[in-house]
Amino acid sequence: MKGTFSTLNPKARIFDEIKIQQPKWWNLLSSDKELYIHIRKDNYINVYYFGGSFAKIEFNKNGFVAKTHQKYLGDATPRGKDKAGKDKFENDLIDLTELDKKMIASVKNRIKIDYLKHIEDEKPAEKWIQGRMINANHDFIDSEFQFNQDPDIENLRIDLIKFSDDVLSFVELKGITDNRLRNDDKRNANVPEIIEQMEKYKRFIIKYEADIRDYYQRLLEIKMNLGLISTKKVFFELKMKPRLIIVDTYQKTTKGREKRIFEIKKLLDFHDIDYYITK
Repeated sequence: MKGTFSTLNPKARIFDEIKIQQPKWWNLLSSDKELYIHIRKDNYINVYYFGGSFAKIEFNKNGFVAKTHQKYLGDATPRGKDKAGKDKFENDLIDLTELDKKMIASVKNRIKIDYLKHIEDEKPAEKWIQGRMINANHDFIDSEFQFNQDPDIENLRIDLIKFSDDVLSFVELKGITDNRLRNDDKRNANVPEIIEQMEKYKRFIIKYEADIRDYYQRLLEIKMNLGLISTKKVFFELKMKPRLIIVDTYQKTTKGREKRIFEIKKLLDFHDIDYYITK
């Protein structure tokens, strides 16, 4: 079944063909310091530029197939309307035989213009923060982990997966301005969403510990075989408690902001959440 732990196969044709052919486009993408490559459950590859999807790469009977948003290839003309009446855009094929550094730079620039907003102010896109962290720390071996196979767990998407010192851990990422970190007692006195979110992730890790270990052993094997990571170990300790990283993007300090940070810390401490706040 698609999207399950079991579908990831280190022997899948796509991974074998990359190793055998060593295509020029693969060397360009994998050596680019601003791009990062993640392996997905159904044996395809996502390439990202600071959280923006640079390409989805699959393998079929015709060979490698890569797609990206039409805007990133220079076509900003809507292709009709969606059900809500909004402009509809699609993914287009990337001609991998024509991929070069100039084309890569062009796609990056369009992603930056169209997708990455407010990167210089106090409310940058969370995906921008995520991409910056991945590029700065290669211990983050995966991102946007999705799981929707268990109605008791419900759908989840975990921002980052870290592999360091033979320990694998799941990490949720939030910007300091995120409203889900704290509720307004006057308007909404319920438990803030972040507490429920972290508890759900913890239940998921405990319930699927064996599946997670097996899945990430296979994923690490694939990344090693493709030269995406240098580690030689695929056996690890799984951290049973997810971690929350809060990125403080405030550019100036005020009493109101100090109070907000204090209240967030108090809330997280009360609920025994593993967290830290960083710039």
